[in-house]
Amino acid sequence: MKIIINRSDAIGDTLLTTPMAQKIKEYFPHAHITFIISPRIGDLLKNHPYIDDTWVLNDEINLYQKFKEYRPTHYFYVGGSYKPGLLALITGVPFRGGLKSRWPSFLLLNHGVRQKRSKVEMHEVEYNLELLSPLGIPKGPVDRKKYRPVLKLTEDEIENALIKMGLKDKKYIVVHPGMSGHTLNWPSDKYARLIEQIDETYPGKFTFVVSFTPTDGPYLKGLKDCALDLLFLDGAKLGLRNYMGILKNASIFIGPSTGPTHMANALGVKLVGIYSPIKVQSALRWAPYDVDETMTRVATPNVTCGETIKCAREACPYFECMEKIEVKEMVNHVKELL
Repeated sequence: MKIIINRSDAIGDTLLTTPMAQKIKEYFPHAHITFIISPRIGDLLKNHPYIDDTWVLNDEINLYQKFKEYRPTHYFYVGGSYKPGLLALITGVPFRGGLKSRWPSFLLLNHGVRQKRSKVEMHEVEYNLELLSPLGIPKGPVDRKKYRPVLKLTEDEIENALIKMGLKDKKYIVVHPGMSGHTLNWPSDKYARLIEQIDETYPGKFTFVVSFTPTDGPYLKGLKDCALDLLFLDGAKLGLRNYMGILKNASIFIGPSTGPTHMANALGVKLVGIYSPIKVQSALRWAPYDVDETMTRVATPNVTCGETIKCAREACPYFECMEKIEVKEMVNHVKELL
């Protein structure tokens, strides 16, 4: 079997799709699995234990030629561009499965699975694993520890990243306050107060690394008023593998519903994730998959949110609900994990 899985969108989405490869290998050990990924992900999946190859979907790749040479037997669409699905149809891939949701998927897939993920009846990983049912892989309860997404780094990669950022032999905490999309986030001044209170609890023990991307400017405003000297780390300049090396050695990671939170989880780093109560943004669907209380905590406002897609803002009695996540609560999460 030669299988292509297309998840050519965000980092977190792609990581939560990788357990499909693990599941396929369990049932078909000799399957060769290729992931089609977006350019922003690059070499994220390098040395992955269940993924044999990756194709970066950009203008430099002749995707048609790739399909012709590889001659896949199976194609799965999970998210991102529909172009690979069209090429799968044109080049005669006999099995074309994956998520049936928008109209192109109904035209391109002959073994697709209809899902309404906006109902949020399970986690994103579990939705993705259900797409394998047309292969004869049964649906059912999922062992979260077993199917937690994983990322692999070499010791040299970790050491080089630490040396590059001057963090070798230091204890540090990574805070990533930014996110893409329209998910609700914790106010940036509260991230700053959290850092200050962790430092008061553990005086001088930790260096605080604030990671960000070029689009995260609005989420950094409150942190720039922090009373402590912070190490700001531009992930775009550092590079993905170096950033992973920094994450891997962190004492703890703190961040919202975003790719780096899932990266930290996939690297086995202790973390506190901050999540919106809105149904499609909720921790039920998007939390780090292995929510082991010795490693992972999830903070969400203690409100009854009636919204499914987006915040009702001033029409909601709990508007600005993310403010209700108290700094003290977050400090307690950190203390318990440490």
